Amino acid sequence: MKLPNLPTFNEEGDPRDHTSRFTATMWLPSVTDAILCKVFPTTLTGTAQRCYNKLKPGSIKSFAALSTEFLNRYLTNIPAKTTTSILRSCIQEEGETLRSYIDRFNKQAMKIDRLNVDMATEALREGTRFGKLVDKLLINKLTTFSNLMAIAQKYFELDEGRRAIRGKEAKGKDSKEKTKEKEKSKSRSEERRGKPEESRRFAPQGKYEPRYNPRDDK
Repeated sequence: MKLPNLPTFNEEGDPRDHTSRFTATMWLPSVTDAILCKVFPTTLTGTAQRCYNKLKPGSIKSFAALSTEFLNRYLTNIPAKTTTSILRSCIQEEGETLRSYIDRFNKQAMKIDRLNVDMATEALREGTRFGKLVDKLLINKLTTFSNLMAIAQKYFELDEGRRAIRGKEAKGKDSKEKTKEKEKSKSRSEERRGKPEESRRFAPQGKYEPRYNPRDDK
C-alpha cells in the first residue's frame, strides 16, 4: 500500500488537530487498526518521536489507546475552551460596515466548540447596530448557526446601499456649504474694496486754520 502524504508533528500545535488530520488522510476500508498504530509514529518528528520511543513495548493495544496516550502527553498544547462570552464582547463599532462586523463575529464563533445557536443569536442581536437585522432576529427562531449567518448576509447590500446614499447626501451638503462660503467670502471682499473709496469720498475735511504770518501785523 502506498502511503499518502501525512501531516507531521513536533510538539507544536494542537495534538487533536494532528490526530484528526492523520485519521482523515489514512481513512480507507482496507486500513486496519494495526496499520494505524504502525504508521502514526512515522508522522512524529524530533522530540515527539523520542517521546514515542520511550513507550514500553506492548503497552499500546489499539489506535484508540495510542491516540489517548498522545493527547495526554501534549495536553498543555490544547487551547483553553472558548465560550459564548467571547461573542458578547464582539460589538459592531461605530461606522463599521455590517459585512465587516459579521466577518469578525463569524471568526470568533468558529473558535467555540458546541456553539449554542440561541446564545449566538442573542449576542449578535445585542452587538449589531443594524436595526433591520435586529428586528429580523427578534421574530425568527433559528435552529443552526448557518441560518443565522445566512440571514445576516441578506442585509449586507442594504447596509452598503444606505451608506452610499448617505455618502452622496453628505457630499452634496458639503458642496452647498462650500458654495455658500465662497459667496459670502466674495461679498465680504467686495464690501472691503468699496469702503476705502466711500470713505475717501465722504470723509470730513480737516478744519481750515489760516497760517499766522507776523508780517501781517506791520
